[in-house]
Amino acid sequence: MHNSSSWIKRLLDKPENAFMCMVDMSYIQDKFNLVGLENTLPNYETAIRVVLDDTPVSCVATNSASRSAAELVYGLVHARYVMTPRGVAKILEKYMAGCFGHCPRENCKRSAVLPIGLCDVVGKNTVRIYCPRCMDVYTPPPGVKGAAVDGAYFGTGLPHMVLMTRPEYIPSRPRGRHVAKLYGFRIHDSAYDLQRNALTEYRRSMQQPPNSTSVTTASITSTNNSTTAAPSVISTTDAASTTTTVVSSNVSNQTSRLENMINAYRRAPLLKR
Repeated sequence: MHNSSSWIKRLLDKPENAFMCMVDMSYIQDKFNLVGLENTLPNYETAIRVVLDDTPVSCVATNSASRSAAELVYGLVHARYVMTPRGVAKILEKYMAGCFGHCPRENCKRSAVLPIGLCDVVGKNTVRIYCPRCMDVYTPPPGVKGAAVDGAYFGTGLPHMVLMTRPEYIPSRPRGRHVAKLYGFRIHDSAYDLQRNALTEYRRSMQQPPNSTSVTTASITSTNNSTTAAPSVISTTDAASTTTTVVSSNVSNQTSRLENMINAYRRAPLLKR
């Protein structure tokens, strides 16, 4: 009995399927491993026959629907197969050879990565890469072979299954992290938050308070009413004093806010050696 079909070999020879591994024929032929997949496609039986080489090549080449259905079925079977001990072994072999690429993080020192899907539903996302060293997920860099395959063909738990069953392949955590410095001084962890809060406070202080317009309008209205009822000299003096009081109040509020902002700068340790 052959361990793989010619159709599977042709599928995996395509550059866009470089991340995928070869599923054993015995696994596909065991109907227990395919439970639930028959409800995914209306022409499921035809797709399985294509995968198992039970359909003539000429018929498959001329029927694009059967070819697409077969690729979909193989991808879903592949997602189940890589979670088995045999599938984990094949993924590990590719992982050790660096077939999935390397982590783009500087402190990981080009650590090998594993494929992972962000969703178990087909058509949602393409495959991503998971770094066991920094334990984070990244988008494969442009030009990487196999990066365009559907992420559901690997599933959301593949890297964790591999590392849980084979803990000897777990790399050590990266040493240290990037230290932000400016002119040789280390930037305090709260410096950016203080800068952002100070800028927000400054912009707020430069804006006119919302109630100042209504106060000024009310003052002018009352002054106009007093002008018609009293002599012109007295009403003009009252209006000027009222306006001066409102403006002085606004200036004092802005001044106090600026003083608070300056005091906050002086108390905060923005930089440290």
